[in-house]
Amino acid sequence: MTDTVRYGLISTARIGFSAHVPAANVSTNSEIVAVSSRDLATAEAAAREHGIPLAFGSYQEMIDSDEIDAVINTLPNSMHHEWTIKAAEAGKHILCEKPLSATMVEGREMKAVAEANNVVLVEAFTPRWTRQNRTVRQLIADGEIGDVTYLESSLAFRMSRPDDIRLSKPLAGGSLMDVGCYAVYAVRYAMGVEPVSAMAFDRKRRGVEVDTTLSGLLKFPNGAVGHIFCSFDGPRRTVFDAVGTEGTISVNGAFRETMPVTITRGDEAPEVMQMSSRNRFEVQIDEFSECVLTGKQPEFPPDDALRNMAAILALYESADSGRAVEVEQIPPG
Repeated sequence: MTDTVRYGLISTARIGFSAHVPAANVSTNSEIVAVSSRDLATAEAAAREHGIPLAFGSYQEMIDSDEIDAVINTLPNSMHHEWTIKAAEAGKHILCEKPLSATMVEGREMKAVAEANNVVLVEAFTPRWTRQNRTVRQLIADGEIGDVTYLESSLAFRMSRPDDIRLSKPLAGGSLMDVGCYAVYAVRYAMGVEPVSAMAFDRKRRGVEVDTTLSGLLKFPNGAVGHIFCSFDGPRRTVFDAVGTEGTISVNGAFRETMPVTITRGDEAPEVMQMSSRNRFEVQIDEFSECVLTGKQPEFPPDDALRNMAAILALYESADSGRAVEVEQIPPG
């Protein structure tokens, strides 16, 4: 292998071209050289439009190609498992869009097959790369707002297309799986520990089988409660707040690289920390490629994805059952 990782896109999903391709274009150790679709004409059209050298008319054909070293799996949630495993068995490293899997069984199998084939597997959760989220986590760890008692993490927008795959139950859609996973991740990442129990309520738009709005609570070992809100029913909302015994940390417009972090303590004037981050997709692909090229261990291995999924599934189980549910704890390793 050279000093550059050659990637192939599994599917022509929009995220591949709006985020991963631009990130690879400015990377010094990554390049996207192929795109695949179940239809060759579709793959060829996408390749021409985005300046990608190779197009394949099947996912398997691309995975089997010696022209790529790794894949970016941008398939619908329910297909992550099958094609991540096939890529791993072909010796290809996998950067898999979030959420890593639709179930814990799937996620564990993906991890096991990746390890057995000595390939890198990472879930593509980009907000953890921003200075904003890293700053929030450090401020909480340093006790800047005392003991955290409450967090709120919200991500919502209006989805108007009735045929959107994110409204499909067979494709493992739903507001919690699509945008709520970010909200869950945000409170877990900020606290630096895993939640122990969950309680949730959901709403399904008329004629839709998946949650289009969900509101849930995650309880942490110190008693802090994280409120998760996600919705396809609008209006747009991206908020993160951490409330402690001595103050509050807020990021209005969370999950973006350009928003300030604000600390409020008692009657003092708010402290506004202006900051910007490098594009999170660029940081992500650079780190992933470094792991592939050097053998460095990923900062966020598959166990991290399993822990996020454990919280998500506990919220779903609570919404279905109407009772509080324990969050499965994933031991190290």
